[in-house]
Amino acid sequence: MSVEVIIIIALIAILINLAFASLMNSVAVNKGYENSHAFVLVFFFGVFGMLYVIALPDLKARQQREDILTVLLSKEQEGEN
Repeated sequence: MSVEVIIIIALIAILINLAFASLMNSVAVNKGYENSHAFVLVFFFGVFGMLYVIALPDLKARQQREDILTVLLSKEQEGEN
């Protein structure tokens, strides 16, 4: 295998890593992690970094559930008074 083919394969692998790292970073931001290190983790650790991002809890959904619970509890307390 020539050096040019090896360089092209390495560049393609880096581009694929960049694409997946960017995608996983946007997933982490959508979950509520604005300053996450998801891009770096996925770029350097590949599949393990992706699994980490997938396993992150969704902070936005958690906040919405807490807001709903707060509203329901306040409505219940108003009903008792």
